[in-house]
Amino acid sequence: MTFAGKSALVTGGGSGIGAAAAMRLAAEGCRVAIVDIRREDATRVAGLIEGGGGKAVAIAGDISREPDNERFFSEAEAALGDLDFAFLNAGAIQRYGPFDEMSVEEFDRMIAINLRGPFLGLQQAQRRLRPGGAAVVTASAAGLTGFADAAGYSSAKHGVVGLVRSAARDFARRGLRVNAICPGAVATPLIGAARQDSVLPPADLGTPEYRGELSPQMVAEIALFLLGSASAAINGQAQLVDAALLSAFPPAPAL
Repeated sequence: MTFAGKSALVTGGGSGIGAAAAMRLAAEGCRVAIVDIRREDATRVAGLIEGGGGKAVAIAGDISREPDNERFFSEAEAALGDLDFAFLNAGAIQRYGPFDEMSVEEFDRMIAINLRGPFLGLQQAQRRLRPGGAAVVTASAAGLTGFADAAGYSSAKHGVVGLVRSAARDFARRGLRVNAICPGAVATPLIGAARQDSVLPPADLGTPEYRGELSPQMVAEIALFLLGSASAAINGQAQLVDAALLSAFPPAPAL
């Protein structure tokens, strides 16, 4: 996977997709900086990696703040050396409800975390990643189609897809790539699923049910593919990872 001896930064790395990606990168020989708004979560995952013989550092940070983005990239470089990869995975989900019941405060929160955060992270990644590296941003299936009961979240994730596509040229000028992943339903602690403290060999992951729920590692494996050299021809794209959730109409049983 060409990760051995390289360094990566993972935001939202304290749980769910980010934790799975951090542990898989470490298993492939990559040094990993784990960024999370909850330091204790980042520290736990870093401990799991180092307990398995890998190299990891835990960093607390709020992706919606520009000074935090500058700081956690700098701290990662100080601890691990020059960075090769960035998986900008951190985000927040919105409570579900009708469009006309969403408050301005909730909409602004969705934009700040789910769109401004990736924008700030991508600016740092473009400036700091070594040529030949790559960045991946977690968008959502909601970034490719409207979600009637999550308008703020869907708007922000649509913005992430546009951001990635628009940034691809300037990343390429520095010998870098940038892509997005768009997960469907994923069983993460953010929605109440049990925490996973280990990863499986990819061959043992199995196949999710048609339009079924994914494990965090299933999504993380796609992020690793897009970071790695096997995807060298892919830049500025949004990869849907949804077990065919959006493959056909209607997307759910008829009412």
